[in-house]
Amino acid sequence: MSGSALVVGLGLNGLGVVRSLAAVGIRVHAFDDTMGPFTATRHGTKAKAPLAGEGLVEALAVYRARLDHDPVLFLTREDGVATVAANRDRIPGYRIAMPERDVVEAMVNKDRFMPIAARAGLSVPRTVTLRSADDLALLEKLTPPLIVKPSEHVAAYQARFKKAYVFDSAADAAPMIPDMLAAAGELVAQEYVPGDDGSVFFCLGYFGAESDMLAAYTGYKTASWPPRVGGTAGCAPAPEAHARLAADTQAFFAAAHFQGMGSLEFKRHAQTGAFYMIEPTACRTDYQSELATLNGVNLPAVQFADQMRLPLPSAQPRHRFGWRDPGAVASGAVVPKSGSGWRAVDALWRGDDPGPWLASGRGRIARKLGLGGRR
Repeated sequence: MSGSALVVGLGLNGLGVVRSLAAVGIRVHAFDDTMGPFTATRHGTKAKAPLAGEGLVEALAVYRARLDHDPVLFLTREDGVATVAANRDRIPGYRIAMPERDVVEAMVNKDRFMPIAARAGLSVPRTVTLRSADDLALLEKLTPPLIVKPSEHVAAYQARFKKAYVFDSAADAAPMIPDMLAAAGELVAQEYVPGDDGSVFFCLGYFGAESDMLAAYTGYKTASWPPRVGGTAGCAPAPEAHARLAADTQAFFAAAHFQGMGSLEFKRHAQTGAFYMIEPTACRTDYQSELATLNGVNLPAVQFADQMRLPLPSAQPRHRFGWRDPGAVASGAVVPKSGSGWRAVDALWRGDDPGPWLASGRGRIARKLGLGGRR
């Protein structure tokens, strides 16, 4: 296939993107800031580069100067999305699937996407925004339990706190919120939708220039780490929910006039069965996006074809495979290996691409032996 792709970020997310693109013969180059075990994949070429900020802008310019064509850009982290959105006029020569900057910024802020959800007619848990300790009184407007998290990803917050916290009452939340605010700058508090990790669903999609959903796949979490409030430790197909959640996802991104890779997370109420939208992911692949590729819907290949003005690859959805993060399992997550009609695939290990798994194993052994700084 003509053209090439540049993937910014080679964590587990980026590894899935590289493997998805390589599977259909697309030439891939990847940036990574640590050159860790994921760069041991046999697919594509790699280079050390910053993944956000001015360093990324400069690295993109240097890389593009080496090429005789415009590569398709794939982003895997929110800080990279923010950098590209703010510097589009300084990043010529790339095929970038992304809407206007104000749309991007609304998508990554848990307060600002609420009006978009309302326009799309989606149900969202009752939410308040906290910007100072004076806003603590707003918590009394919500029915507990409450889930509290930063409005946006902030490095200073992530270094000290979990992704989110669930509190049984406003009084329980009050002691922690000043410190959380100091680190994050802005928090959102929502009414917690009853249900375990298996109640969390997501629809992964790619949207064309007219905000039309060109491909999509729906799954659900089989486990989160940490439980209840963490990221995806395991997930599996959810074909029974696809029609409903794909329609809601299309409605949301159309209301935003969105283009690019996007997904929505939902939670199904344990008592009523109603779905509530939790948050979007915009202009980048989601952590578990490879679930779609494993089941016949190669979203990175769709983005590549759309940006290159090529015929879209045919999507042949199947529902045979789940996805399982071995790092979360090693940390203590209890992730099922199989379920009704599906078996979980290890997100790291692949028989035809064992390098990342082997490199990760060597790294774990070196750390246990205290050899982290030795070659």
